[in-house]
Amino acid sequence: MKDGIKEKVIESTAFVQRLRWDIHQYPELSLKEERTAALVEANLKQLGLEVRRVGETGVVGLLRGKRPGKTLALRADMDALPLPERTGCPFPSQVPGVMHACGHDAHTAILLGTAKVLTELRDGLVGNVKFLFQPAEENNPTGGAHILIDGGALDDPKVDLILALHVWPDLPTGTIGVRTGPLMAASDRVFLTIRGKSSHGSAPHQGVDAIVAAAHVVTALQTIVSRNVSPLEAAVLSFGTIQGGNRYNIIAEEVRLEGTCRTLNPKVRELVPERLVELATKVAEGFGASCETSYVRGYPPVVNAEEGVELIRRAGTDTLGASGVLQPEYPGMGAEDFAFYLERIPGALFWLGCTAPGARKVPLHNPEFLVDEAALPIGVEIFVRAAMLYLK
Repeated sequence: MKDGIKEKVIESTAFVQRLRWDIHQYPELSLKEERTAALVEANLKQLGLEVRRVGETGVVGLLRGKRPGKTLALRADMDALPLPERTGCPFPSQVPGVMHACGHDAHTAILLGTAKVLTELRDGLVGNVKFLFQPAEENNPTGGAHILIDGGALDDPKVDLILALHVWPDLPTGTIGVRTGPLMAASDRVFLTIRGKSSHGSAPHQGVDAIVAAAHVVTALQTIVSRNVSPLEAAVLSFGTIQGGNRYNIIAEEVRLEGTCRTLNPKVRELVPERLVELATKVAEGFGASCETSYVRGYPPVVNAEEGVELIRRAGTDTLGASGVLQPEYPGMGAEDFAFYLERIPGALFWLGCTAPGARKVPLHNPEFLVDEAALPIGVEIFVRAAMLYLK
């Protein structure tokens, strides 16, 4: 029997596309989402929702159903990344050096489209829907989830279940991926400062070469994953920056490194910093240098609850058919601060396929990344159906 949801989603598609183009053209970095927040706020008010700001750029909209009941929260993130755009799309970023390379423009537009459709279906809702528009998801290690959580976004009325999506270029448009348990990894940050002694490059024996010590430290630290973590567990330790030295013919006195550690198992997450400090310190000392370490806990792993996963599977099957709902064999090692919500209340995040069939796959956080627009109404419909199923 037809329920009219797909038709209403199709009718909202132009609305969602216009918003996505607008947000894509004017990307804003973490904690600077003033224009995006104002756009979200204006659209939610126009739909007749109860709207409030949380922090400087967080926005919460509340849709009360015809009758009281449970409260479902749907969350989207709004911030962009400091990358120059090279997508070649007809609505490119107008902000030099900033673009939506992680798809948060699509997330925000999808959630606004969901609010529009659910407002039209309000009479069928037994309970409430909260729309959480979150800043600073890219602002690891703190993230922006705490801004909404500490600002009471999960209270009054209390949220019973929370859902979110993330566009996923590894999956083709027309599919989603969701699994119970860990879906994405914990993300911690590692800072190392290796100090030696400067001397002339022609007389290295008179100094302590911090660059040589740093090279051996980086190499040695890879053995934490290969030799201290069980091969049946997942862990990644990568260094993305290394800075040191002042001139080509001067032995470097100091080298600074910054990296990331990704884990899924809490026990592995505890092991890595302990081994890292011990190994980095001892290797540096073996070269006559010293090593100062700082291990900063960032986002915990995204751990989906069965209740949320089952709701997404049902909504996804009604939208795409059973063949469109995939269960990833392994979690992804990327991170998401949606994990902080899941530490407090049950819920789930799913991956929304966004690579057009036959198109070249471009990874997230790449200057050429662009969401296939055909994915937008799919995201809206799954959110809408999940809300209608949960609050029937």
